Amino acid sequence: MPPSADQQNLNDLRHQSLVAEFRRNIGNRILVLIASFPFFYVGELVDVESDTVFVQAEFSNVPVLDNVILRTHIDNIKVYFIEAPGTPIPEIRL
Repeated sequence: MPPSADQQNLNDLRHQSLVAEFRRNIGNRILVLIASFPFFYVGELVDVESDTVFVQAEFSNVPVLDNVILRTHIDNIKVYFIEAPGTPIPEIRL
């Protein structure tokens, strides 16, 4: 059964809100958890194009990806935390 017009509009609004939040926070540090490899990474949010975020990874659970720009479609992001004054990303040790 296809989604109703109300469900579609709600999904569109959610999508637009996420893109807007990521754009507002370009230059801030972000922690991203995704369901697929590499599972998580922390770095600086450097750009948002359409519905894809670009993060200059500081570190991840895969050391070879450290210091690489990772791009992730926002639908693949399960959890994220954007650093702000007074709410830093805690130090994570692997």
